[in-house]
Amino acid sequence: MRKIISFIFKYKYLLTFVVFAWLICFVGENSLINRYEQKKEISRLKSEIDEYNRIFENDKETLNRLKSDPEAIKEVARELYYMKTEEEDIYVVKDE
Repeated sequence: MRKIISFIFKYKYLLTFVVFAWLICFVGENSLINRYEQKKEISRLKSEIDEYNRIFENDKETLNRLKSDPEAIKEVARELYYMKTEEEDIYVVKDE
């Protein structure tokens, strides 16, 4: 028992540093492991935001085109809603 106590007193600063480093790295919500996971999540969310902004800009452009060009309305109606004129037949082919 005396050996353990003398070891603790002899290396008290080293032991304190090791315990502190362990607490910083592995314990608590601000640990390095949690920070790494949070940065990874932030990166994923930023890429998702960029994707949604790209989709938004594309939809905004399509909407502006639909407001100004009657041919664009026909194009969207044919492509998205499979509408046709009286003398047309439409065949839908899906790739699997």
